[in-house]
Amino acid sequence: MNPTREDEPWPETVRTSSSRREEARDREELLAPSTQIVADRDTYLGQGRHDVGRRISDDQVELFVNGEAAPSLLREIEQHTPEFIAVHDLGANASLRLLAGLAGAAHSTVQKLTIRRQGYGLALAVLQFVEVPLSAGGAVRVYSTDASTDGPTRQALARTLLAHSRLGVLIAGEVPAQALATALHPLREAMGRGPWTNRELLLVPLGSSAALASQATALSVGTPVAVQITPQATKPKHIWNFVAGAWNRLNGAMGGARALEADMDRAVPKAAPPASEAATQPGTLQGSFAPTVQAALAPSAAESAPPLLSASQAPRAMPSPGNTSWQEYVDRCMAIKGTVSCCVFDIHGAKPLAHAGHVPPAERLAYQGANLLVSALDGSRALGLGSSQPELALSTSGHHLILRPVPGHPGVAVHIVLLASAGNLTLARMQLERIEAPA
Repeated sequence: MNPTREDEPWPETVRTSSSRREEARDREELLAPSTQIVADRDTYLGQGRHDVGRRISDDQVELFVNGEAAPSLLREIEQHTPEFIAVHDLGANASLRLLAGLAGAAHSTVQKLTIRRQGYGLALAVLQFVEVPLSAGGAVRVYSTDASTDGPTRQALARTLLAHSRLGVLIAGEVPAQALATALHPLREAMGRGPWTNRELLLVPLGSSAALASQATALSVGTPVAVQITPQATKPKHIWNFVAGAWNRLNGAMGGARALEADMDRAVPKAAPPASEAATQPGTLQGSFAPTVQAALAPSAAESAPPLLSASQAPRAMPSPGNTSWQEYVDRCMAIKGTVSCCVFDIHGAKPLAHAGHVPPAERLAYQGANLLVSALDGSRALGLGSSQPELALSTSGHHLILRPVPGHPGVAVHIVLLASAGNLTLARMQLERIEAPA
């Protein structure tokens, strides 16, 4: 009788170690594995590049710090020595418009660098930037110093960015000479006090530049910083043309390896569509699957004509934000009691289409409204609540905000600011729903 498999004896254990010393070493490694020291922080974080913060998504970068925002940012800059452009406003609100224009031309969003308190996750400040590719590869960040934080921290961050940028850009609004001198005084003190590694400041006037020459001279006296004044710029694309020209002058000719594209519409490449939205190509049918056609039984003209659709069944053309007159719609929204400002904007490009009221201005309403809607949509998806465009209502101590997609116009939303003491949020939302959108 042949023995079964269960009756077979267990094979003897075979030791593969060449010595007892190696066995002991392997046993110690399993019980207490040794700590591996990674010399490069970027390798550990998987960044693959020397820049500030750790990327957590396509448009979000985080920096966890132990101290205040500005000194911590300075330490990161000194450690990684990135080259970047800092754009600062002097009596204007143009820096964020410049970033929105760069990103909007590529149908992308402005990126955010969030500085958080280590261990708590509390956001100390949020900086916005756009990465503009260089001609030979790589990219340079363009930061706006208009950070979302308290006033003293915003000023400290602005000085840090301007002091250590490769190119600092000062956008001067139409302000009196005395007000401009007051705005430049803190920068002049910071340049004299140091450290100030920046050697190039570009002064871009949005209005008359007659009074800027003396201010630029006073700003550069006693410092190694060169201050250049550009002609008047009336649009974001004009500002970018001057900025890219100054950068290319600092880094070689336009065709150099570190050159930037001076045309805003082509400065940032358009993102490739996701696979689910990629355009389909018509295919060809094999011979065995080709439809059979009987020439002798060709249908008559009446039979071959497609059926007529009623007005309610007729397909409606996709609305286009640029082909609709939105001002009348905004004016009707302004009739809601308590409304102080209203803006209709393109969500994807964060660009205003029509505006009425005073503050906040159209560009800021459009930009912040687009960011709020995108964040709400991301949160809805993360919670498994679907991907439909959300509607938001926010309240502060003095104001109510209403953000609502405009029915029948995909990619378009309305942003309304109500004075809390004069308007009712619930009633205003009901009235907004009754206002008919443009056809």
